[in-house]
Amino acid sequence: MPVFIYNIEKNGQLVKGRIQAQNIQIAKMRLKAQRLDPVYIKEKPLIPFFAGGGKINHKIVLFFTRQMSFLLSSGVSLLQALEMCVATSDNESFKQVLQVILKQLEAGKSFSKCLQSRPDVFDGFYINMIVCAEKTGLLDQVLKDLANYMENAEKIRSKVRSAMIYPAVILVISFCIITCILWFVVPQFVNFYGSTGGLPNLTQAFVNLSDILRANYLVVLAGIIGTPIFIYQYMKTEGGRQNIQSLLRTLPVFGKIQYQAALVRFLRSFHSLLKSGVNFLDALDVAKNVAEHDVIRRGIAISRDFVTKGKSFSKGLETSKAFPPLVYHMIKVGEESGKMEQTFENLTNYYEERLGHLIDGLIKMIEPLMIVFLGGIIGTMILALYLPVFNMGNIIN
Repeated sequence: MPVFIYNIEKNGQLVKGRIQAQNIQIAKMRLKAQRLDPVYIKEKPLIPFFAGGGKINHKIVLFFTRQMSFLLSSGVSLLQALEMCVATSDNESFKQVLQVILKQLEAGKSFSKCLQSRPDVFDGFYINMIVCAEKTGLLDQVLKDLANYMENAEKIRSKVRSAMIYPAVILVISFCIITCILWFVVPQFVNFYGSTGGLPNLTQAFVNLSDILRANYLVVLAGIIGTPIFIYQYMKTEGGRQNIQSLLRTLPVFGKIQYQAALVRFLRSFHSLLKSGVNFLDALDVAKNVAEHDVIRRGIAISRDFVTKGKSFSKGLETSKAFPPLVYHMIKVGEESGKMEQTFENLTNYYEERLGHLIDGLIKMIEPLMIVFLGGIIGTMILALYLPVFNMGNIIN
């Protein structure tokens, strides 16, 4: 029987529970009979690992942020704006999240406290920005800045993703072509060469590989289908994502892209936090988590220690050796001129542009390499298949 997970509000807090029922309607009826009014209810997946974590898409949160900013700037109250967002949301999971937040807001909680109840949807950076907005009274402007930040962050993620996916797609296509040749073409040549005696070593190797493939096609098919699914689900887990990122950092060009993307995330998030009025040290703590790169995090931690000891931030960045010289030289100028916010904005724009050029250059470099790689493999297979023809005299003897 399916198990349903639900949340109820008790003494101003959310309490989790679970109930067994044939379907969600019966589950709600049983909870109502127990005088329980769930604010959230969902069927528990049978295999959590393959359920994908149930995370809400970044684009949904971005649209919500942009919508809230527009409504608040138009003079709509916070409660009314949330009610409109609940009514217009097409995503059922996100609608349930907003309904919980709306109930908590009506109970007297602050907007930031309501968002903290769903850290899986609204991260620390988002919540810190809202906290500052509540202090300054500029919630509509901060939400607009948040939406702009999220759009730029999504562009960076898309660029990095395209750089990573392109070689993988080429490799998959290459694998499919090679599999088709081994499955359909090689056996035809084996029938033709069958009565000629021994085959050259290279040809025999491909014949053996074809025999193994055809004899164990179910295992091979399961591997072809299962491997991408496993990798995709593994990358959705926190440990899997970190392991994949660590592996990519060891690769020469991909490692540089990972570093540049993390640097841009740090610079943009720190600039947004400073612009919203977040305390310098608190902004560093939040931006360090946004960076998602061990080298940059270590550099930020060292620089933060310098600031707490009364030393300059730029000197800490230089000492950490985790940042390019341009970063700490520009920040030193910003410290002396008192225009740190403008300095971080300029640095962000500069390194975003550099990241775009780096990814474009990588894709242009990968294209001929992949063509040579694919052509080399297919050419070797064709050579192996026709080698007995070239060596026909020796085979007959």
